[in-house]
Amino acid sequence: MNILRYINPVNAGREKSKFLRAYASGKTYEPFFEYERPGPEVRDFCRKMKRIRGKLENCRASFFAPYYIKKIDSLKELAELLGQRDSPAFGPELAAHFGKPSGKVVREAGRKLRKLRDADEPENLDSSEVRRIFENELRSYGLEWEVRPLLEGGPKMAVNSTRGEVYVDLSASFSKNSIKRYLYHEIHTHVFRAENGKRQPFSIFLSGFPDYRETEEGLAVYNEYANGLLDPETLRKYSARVIAASIAPHASFSEIFEEMLRYFPPEKAYTITHRIKRGMTDTSLPGGYTKDYIYLSGFLKVYDFMQTRPSKAAALKTLYCGKIGLSDFEMARDLLERGLLKMPRYLPEMELPAQNAVM
Repeated sequence: MNILRYINPVNAGREKSKFLRAYASGKTYEPFFEYERPGPEVRDFCRKMKRIRGKLENCRASFFAPYYIKKIDSLKELAELLGQRDSPAFGPELAAHFGKPSGKVVREAGRKLRKLRDADEPENLDSSEVRRIFENELRSYGLEWEVRPLLEGGPKMAVNSTRGEVYVDLSASFSKNSIKRYLYHEIHTHVFRAENGKRQPFSIFLSGFPDYRETEEGLAVYNEYANGLLDPETLRKYSARVIAASIAPHASFSEIFEEMLRYFPPEKAYTITHRIKRGMTDTSLPGGYTKDYIYLSGFLKVYDFMQTRPSKAAALKTLYCGKIGLSDFEMARDLLERGLLKMPRYLPEMELPAQNAVM
């Protein structure tokens, strides 16, 4: 089930225009988002997951059964939650599902926002050129993935590992440096880990272990950093997402936007706020899609983890065997050493970061 279908609003552009017009005239407006309604496929998905979970309960002695059960419970909870979008409790429950950043990460995010400064870079690559760059990069590795347009209202890029598709917002603009960064983030991390996971004898290495997402995004940001592509503007953006996620459980859209204005001009402040409040209909209510904090929190964890490894190359081979989290590292390494997992075919290129690399 493609969760982005039900998280990204279908009227995002219209609501953005309304909000920014109201802001320019000194008025307050809370966006009211509309979504594709979950169809019968969501109910079918929940019933299927329930059946599979019942079978797994009867084979808990299986090594991977507890991982699958935890994964199914999380997916089923989210699917059922999306069916209750009109409930006043939806926003806080959505935020509770995805969690919130720790105080330590919030403090680090605040420090980076105060310390770093944006450097304007022209975004002059058109959509056809962006699509061509991604298709060529995929073909250069012999990967038969499709590059498809992403509906307005979500991220600029997204990956669907099970369908083998990379989504690009063809209405967005990109700079040359941002495209290089997206190649490492989306293809050299998300696509590579998915392709390696697909080759494993256990499907959970493709679909992802229960707590893999923070490591997944953290590793993607680490790849940006290790290749000198994590510029101050991007790191400030990841930091702002942490601040927004930390206040979303008790704040409206306009309240989060006002906080973001301390660090960004209105257009960027809106984009960050929108990412956190998407999923909700009435954005005057508290709550939101707080998942975005994991980009910075995951990066800090992956960075610290890699600093402790005697061989970064060996650590990456384990991390790239599939969609695992740092908590699954020792298990995956053991399975690789015993020959129960295949060594990864696709690995990222790594350059030593410069001494003055942004951190």
